[in-house]
This record gives sequence, structure tokens and C-alpha cells, in this order.
Amino acid sequence: MVHHHSLTWRQESDSSWSAVADDHVVARISFGRQYELVSADGAIRGSHSALGSAQAQLEAWYQWESSVGGS
Repeated sequence: MVHHHSLTWRQESDSSWSAVADDHVVARISFGRQYELVSADGAIRGSHSALGSAQAQLEAWYQWESSVGGS
């Protein structure tokens, strides 16, 4: 799959965020004891101590997926 647009982050509540691309939710981050990242398809997961780290994991995957998908 080739991605043509960058990710947009939306804060859904005090403890949850969504990554959106092309009007589709790509992943969600929720905060409990840590920031838990789960992609919409379940392929990407991560537990992080900082929100920025969870976002960076998804953004790196998204960029990689975009470049591989275009090959």
C-alpha cells in the first residue's frame, strides 16, 4: 500500500490519541501505566514511557511501509 498523505494526530480524550491518514484511523495510543500503541490492523504494537516515543514508533513504521509499498 502506498501512502500519499502524512499522519495527523488527534487527541480523543485525556488519555487516548488516534493517528489518521486519508480519513482512516491508522492506529491508536492509549495511556494507562504506559502509552500503548496498537495499529488498526494489529500489526504494530508497542509500550512506551512517553507519548512522543509511541508516536515516533508509528511514524517510522508508516514511512517504512510507504517506501516499501511504492517499490
